[in-house]
Amino acid sequence: MKSMTGAEQKNSLKGDLGALFKKIASMCRNRQLIIFRAILLAVAALLITLNWYFVDRRENYQIGLPSQRAYLALTSVRYEDRAATLDLRQRAASRIIDVMVQDEKIASEVSRRIELLKGREYQQLFNKPLLRILGKQSEESQKAIVNAAVDIGRKVQNQSADREQQTSLIWKYLKDSALTQSERNIAFQMLDVVLNPSLQSDGEMVQKLREDVASQIPSVIKEIRTGAVLVQKGQVITPALAKLLASQGYPDAAFNWKHLIFVLGMIIVWSFWPIWIAGGLREKLSMREWVYIAVVISVVWALEVVFARMGGYSMAVLGLTGWLCLTIPVSLSFHVILGGGVISVMIAYGTNPGIVCLGCILAAVSASVGRILFIDPPNHRITIWRNLFFLGLCLSAASVCIHWGLGLYFNHNLLLTAIFFSAVWGPIVIALLPLWENIFDVLSPLRLLELSHPSQPLIKRLQMEAPGTYNHVIMVATLAEAAADRLRMNGLIVRAGAYYHDIGKLKNPQYFVENQRPGENIHDSLPPALSGTLLISHVKEGLEIAQQTNLPKALRRFIAEHHGTTVQKYFYEKAKALGENVKEEQFRYPGPRPQSRETALVMLADSVEAAVKGRNRPFADDRELSDFIIQVILSKVEAQQLNDVDFTMKEMSVIADAFKEVFRSTYHSREVKDIDDIIKEAKLKRDEQADDDTMQNMGTALLDGGRDGSDK
Repeated sequence: MKSMTGAEQKNSLKGDLGALFKKIASMCRNRQLIIFRAILLAVAALLITLNWYFVDRRENYQIGLPSQRAYLALTSVRYEDRAATLDLRQRAASRIIDVMVQDEKIASEVSRRIELLKGREYQQLFNKPLLRILGKQSEESQKAIVNAAVDIGRKVQNQSADREQQTSLIWKYLKDSALTQSERNIAFQMLDVVLNPSLQSDGEMVQKLREDVASQIPSVIKEIRTGAVLVQKGQVITPALAKLLASQGYPDAAFNWKHLIFVLGMIIVWSFWPIWIAGGLREKLSMREWVYIAVVISVVWALEVVFARMGGYSMAVLGLTGWLCLTIPVSLSFHVILGGGVISVMIAYGTNPGIVCLGCILAAVSASVGRILFIDPPNHRITIWRNLFFLGLCLSAASVCIHWGLGLYFNHNLLLTAIFFSAVWGPIVIALLPLWENIFDVLSPLRLLELSHPSQPLIKRLQMEAPGTYNHVIMVATLAEAAADRLRMNGLIVRAGAYYHDIGKLKNPQYFVENQRPGENIHDSLPPALSGTLLISHVKEGLEIAQQTNLPKALRRFIAEHHGTTVQKYFYEKAKALGENVKEEQFRYPGPRPQSRETALVMLADSVEAAVKGRNRPFADDRELSDFIIQVILSKVEAQQLNDVDFTMKEMSVIADAFKEVFRSTYHSREVKDIDDIIKEAKLKRDEQADDDTMQNMGTALLDGGRDGSDK
């Protein structure tokens, strides 16, 4: 295999991306999908807005106002109590009253003056009055005063920031000295001249030191356990409490634009997913079906919001699962349930990570288990309820496990509420099914059962007006359903489709051989072209009757496709044999060819039943019957009538075997004696018994006669 160059790989990647973007653009432009998204976006925006206006705006917390209710912790959380941390740090910083720094110039000048005082350089320091007072003292007194002043000056010179503090220190030391009071007064006056406060307050240093001390205080970390009371009812909401409540997913009274934008964005992104899956289905969904899906999702969202206001998770995804699994292809319903269930939780309960995680897991469980439970269509209301109740119990168990595993708040009420809603959702789903069926023309198993009942008007008309066709469709339904059961297909829709595939024959039942008496064929007197037209027209006429009687669109496909685009070969060949100038297209059914496995199965059953009945002679053995059935099926394959259906050769063999088993059980032979033979045998037996009795009586008479003669 030739490897691609870098340029070729780049071009290939561009081509793939281009095709992808074109497909996405096509999906965006599709009218029915635009309406689908528009409904979901409008409903989500409306629900969020109404929920805020009527509930959140009145009941949720506001900073500075008392709480309207108590708030419990939904998840375990560790958080920093900033208020407590700030208080501790402020208290530590407040211990730093001031920072004093020394003025070097002043300190140096004071030291010089003290040295002058010590050296008796009084003239440079003191004024004349102080010099006269000092001069009047004795030599010994002067010496004591100067020594005390020098000693105290050295102690005090760098310990004061103002005169008041300096004066206090000077007198403190003077009182401890041995000087007399008059000498102390002189020493004080000398020190007051010599000393000058050298300490100054440094505001910048004070602030820096306070910040350093505060930063060394560790943060106050608190832990909240699940279920703990965050805010008591009536407690004033502080900014810190509001932030804590928001972290738990509790919305405040202000309109949450972020929540609205996030949910709407999620809906737009998610909507491409089910649309992409639906694009892979052979049978495309109609506008009506997309609107139906959007309406069901909207109803579930609305119910989830209502139940959320009542308290507790209502598991509305159960309703979504029941309605969609019963009415749309299971392969598509899985993806719709998963995304719709997650968004339902976001709309009703907010975007708290724990709640969103819970919604994701429960939606995945519901979609997965629901797909398994409803893959075989339930045929009874109690079965639907039982399936949904079991699914609800699965969701309940999953919910409890998730709450426990993620540390979310829960108590026994959670389990009781879950069980309650598990039992309630079944009746809700069953009660609303007829509404969806009638408004949106969707088919549920219950509606299929009703449509298949003999009391249905069209089926009763077949019984009365076209009894041969009625027997034919019953046999076709039996054949098709038997094969559908073996292939694990939807046997209910196959049977219903078989019942209605020939309702077009009600218009002119006498033109169809099964409704004619033996030996009377109206087509013997008609031109082959007209006969072919009359027979082919039963498809169109069947569609007209279906439209007039509001037969579901899904069943109309069986009417249109059960002959595909095959040709009425008998009348076509007859017309050619009579020398008529006809074309094959005149004798071709309008089609289309079968577009689904179900309609293809009814086509095969219809063809095989007609061929077996038209053979007019019994089969020698099972082998001959099987070969005959296979030959009919192969004729449809060779006519390219099954090109749009994905039947494998193995499945074809299964279909043929299922048909054979039905014919064996339906047309089995029995050894039954003719009534005349039975009468003759009974008469002969009676005659033989009478002869035996006569001979026995004669023998007895002869024996008695012999005895009488001997006695005489």
